[in-house]
Amino acid sequence: MSEDLLIDVQQVTLRFGGVVSLRDVSLAMRRGEILAVIGPNGAGKTSLFNSITGVYQPQEGSITFASSKAPPLSVIGKKTHRIAQAGVSRTFQASRLFSALTVFENVKIGAEDHRGIGVAGALVKGPRTRRGEHTSDKVAASMLRFVGLLDESNTVASQLSYGARRRLEIARALATDPEVILLDEPAAGTNPSEKLELTTLIRRVRDERDVSVLLIEHDMKLVMALAERIYVLNFGSMIAEGTPEEIRANPAVIDAYLGSSTEETSA
Repeated sequence: MSEDLLIDVQQVTLRFGGVVSLRDVSLAMRRGEILAVIGPNGAGKTSLFNSITGVYQPQEGSITFASSKAPPLSVIGKKTHRIAQAGVSRTFQASRLFSALTVFENVKIGAEDHRGIGVAGALVKGPRTRRGEHTSDKVAASMLRFVGLLDESNTVASQLSYGARRRLEIARALATDPEVILLDEPAAGTNPSEKLELTTLIRRVRDERDVSVLLIEHDMKLVMALAERIYVLNFGSMIAEGTPEEIRANPAVIDAYLGSSTEETSA
């Protein structure tokens, strides 16, 4: 794992009126690592993701994304599509799939959108889309093969199991050719078998696709199995950072979140 920074969050504060969602939050993600952010509901985890991807605009601090293909990008103030084009992709806790479209069409839209064609162009198939049809088809097939869903290409997305939908969301995110993928509660709603498959897939995303992974997750077994480092948020403030072993033993984390066990929690 390289030591150079991929995402550098410095002293970010995010307010909504009188409510402070993030308070002086800093985070450093190294290129090539699997990094997790944990904390109770309402701790500010999704607000942090939304700030990194341009959905929210913090009032204070800085967020820098250091692409290997372009100069560092100052994220705050940039549109979400600009950040995505720079190499930051994400999934959401609530599914954002096009449920009425096929598995293949969902991933192909991700590939086309990355090339600036967008959802409408991918569906209408105008001249610009047709010129890139072969390339986007190859990308979609490759990503579906990677996540183990190629045989389900013609299945309508709404007919997939919950675990398969999660894998489809990852395939669509990978179709945008990211350098980092942000996974928001990827294991939510999955059964134990699906969680094992997901753990293996996330590790392969980093090891085989060379895509760094920033993960929000409540399932502590999955976090401890995957993450090389963990940040802990509580009430919008970062209270701890360290290896899984260090986080397990941190009294502040135990009091705020983990309790007396690192078993799976519904907090």
